[in-house]
Amino acid sequence: MSGRARGSAAARIARAWAGPIALCAALSGCATGSALRERARAIDQELSEARKQNAVRCAPRELAAAESNLRFASLELDQGDSSRASEHIAIAGSNAQSVVAQIKECLKLRVTPVTVGLKDTDGDGVPDLDDLCPDVPGPPSNLGCPLAVDTDGDGVADDIDHCPAVPGPRENFGCPWPDRDGDGVPDKDDLCPDEPGPPENQGCPRIQTLVIVRRDRIELRQQVHFAPTKSRILKDSYELLRQVAGAMMDAPAVKIRVEGHTDNVGNRASNLKLSQRRAEAVKKFLVGQGVLPRQLVAVGYGSKRPLASNRTRTGKAANRRVEFRMIEKKGVKRKR
Repeated sequence: MSGRARGSAAARIARAWAGPIALCAALSGCATGSALRERARAIDQELSEARKQNAVRCAPRELAAAESNLRFASLELDQGDSSRASEHIAIAGSNAQSVVAQIKECLKLRVTPVTVGLKDTDGDGVPDLDDLCPDVPGPPSNLGCPLAVDTDGDGVADDIDHCPAVPGPRENFGCPWPDRDGDGVPDKDDLCPDEPGPPENQGCPRIQTLVIVRRDRIELRQQVHFAPTKSRILKDSYELLRQVAGAMMDAPAVKIRVEGHTDNVGNRASNLKLSQRRAEAVKKFLVGQGVLPRQLVAVGYGSKRPLASNRTRTGKAANRRVEFRMIEKKGVKRKR
């Protein structure tokens, strides 16, 4: 191709793409879904035209990056996240401009091809003539270059994976779905995202007669009863603890601190030991009902944390209690 012909071809591409690219730039400040979708369509049209002009050979990485960001922008718009979609569309627009520039350079450097043998240095099945990475094997679908690194093996390449070290679905950009209450039901599917419950109940706790599952504790409608000054659980508390066990087995990812408390009657050190033994007795009972041992921690507080005044009989009765507090995961704060 002569220098004049090459210059003419480059000029035609520049004129053909000048209008849509200017349109993309003009819309860069728009944040509405319709404006963003229109902008994405304009970029997509330019990429289609670029493919016809051999963009796969001239600018493969820029083309792939632009198309990937457009796909993610479409997902984000479907999820109503215009802010993130705008960022991906801006990146796609920048990559599209790079594609245009690369094609212009290709046209300037294009020469009449010389017929050569089908040499394949890296043995990947893509002849060196068509292989963008002739010394490193890669699939034909990626023009002979190796695929992008995927550290967590979730099928989303690290360059577009928002959580490259933790596997997650493609539709959530490689990140696991959040699960605030730790019940194994993702927040997006959980009708009660702050109270743990089983999947078959759509993440909500089952309604029980003696316990209520709160976002930070399992609340009891009656106290756990023990033999006086002993850690032996009385039979009238068995059904109460069975319901606690049921709530915990519905949410196996949740961890509970079983707290033992006493009134201030007697020696403080003795009360502390008694409260610890009672907490451990409750833990043992729950494990016997099927609760995973790793879900439970037993702690005795003695008389350190009274709920009411120890000056009255009623207050002392209220202070002799067992509580079930959810232990928060590291770095996770429950919604208050």
